[in-house]
Amino acid sequence: MDVDWALKQLDLYLSLHERVPLPPEEVKPNKKTRLRGSVEERSNAQNSVLAIAEVIDRERPRWAGESLVRRLIWELTEGDEAREKLGAEGDPPPLVEGKSLHPWVWEAARPHWTSGNHDAAVWAAAINVNSRLQRKVNRKEIGEGQLVRESFSPESPKPNVPRLRLCDPSNVSLFKDMHVGAGNFGQGLFSAVRNVVNHVEPDEHSFRDADAIEALAAFSLLARWIERAELETVS
Repeated sequence: MDVDWALKQLDLYLSLHERVPLPPEEVKPNKKTRLRGSVEERSNAQNSVLAIAEVIDRERPRWAGESLVRRLIWELTEGDEAREKLGAEGDPPPLVEGKSLHPWVWEAARPHWTSGNHDAAVWAAAINVNSRLQRKVNRKEIGEGQLVRESFSPESPKPNVPRLRLCDPSNVSLFKDMHVGAGNFGQGLFSAVRNVVNHVEPDEHSFRDADAIEALAAFSLLARWIERAELETVS
């Protein structure tokens, strides 16, 4: 991150939202000041603040205000030193960002994620991954869990039942583990993640931020396997 640029944007937001006196000819009994910036200037500044917050907090806030801006300024100028004093120094753990996820996942999830509906984001990503799998193997007659398990099955393909191959069978143990594992992994995702969202009311279940991004990351891995796998068919 360009910290100097970010700090300038945050300072600009504060400046544009300062109240300044109205020109004498515009003063009214109930109105003597206005915000310094125009509506367009303040809107642009708010977008910059939201983008900065998304990078720092790994989550885009729904609105920007003075308290958020001042916290971000503190984070950029003193946050690292404070954590070091508190014994929290060291390299941060790896973090998952939406743009690093497979396009099948993030393109489907992003509209819901940015609106704060994480359950819908996971659901949409799962649906899109399943649709891509259906298209690749040309099968729509069975459920997603069974489909992913059959598609990655180490057994030979059958008429109208193609297989997805992640490696060749020269190493028998590797071949079996890769394909049985991928099938079980995919079936587990659809059963334990997607179906949980699909079968309960919103007030009965809600993904926490960490749970949701981890679920998206898991579907991203499945999507990469599906995309790179070679299709094996039989006449």
